[in-house]
Amino acid sequence: MDAYVNIGRWFSILYRRSQQFIVEACQEQGLTYSEFVLLVRLYDHEGSKQDELAAMLLLDKAVVTRTVNSLEEKGYITRRQDDKDKRVRHVYLTELGKERHTFLRNVIQCWADYLCEELPQENVRTVFAAFEQLTDRACKADLVAIARNIPDGGMPHGKN
Repeated sequence: MDAYVNIGRWFSILYRRSQQFIVEACQEQGLTYSEFVLLVRLYDHEGSKQDELAAMLLLDKAVVTRTVNSLEEKGYITRRQDDKDKRVRHVYLTELGKERHTFLRNVIQCWADYLCEELPQENVRTVFAAFEQLTDRACKADLVAIARNIPDGGMPHGKN
């Protein structure tokens, strides 16, 4: 396999195994992967509107609505109407949601620590910085334009 195929495979494995770990770690909390992700984002953005959460997480609004409904039923969050626009609802943590903050942060830290355990500290810093840059670039990407620029029968030309 060439490097381009390998990197796609590596990202896929890291994503799937990370998701599996989070599901296993959150099983006793009764949380799904989507619920975990939304709660962790909400800790830093409490009071966000549902559509803002969807944009932050790069998720469909319907997925966020289902996840928010589920978290509300489980007692982790509550929604409040906007004072000015009654159609808008802001999402807030309940006491239960706030109590789980440390645990949920520790879930991802534990997994990252495990993955990086055998790497020299300098490499860990480099990996974290590289992932941040790659994520930033992926979020800014015009996926349609890039996808339409793939040449037939060869490697992509130039850097996009």
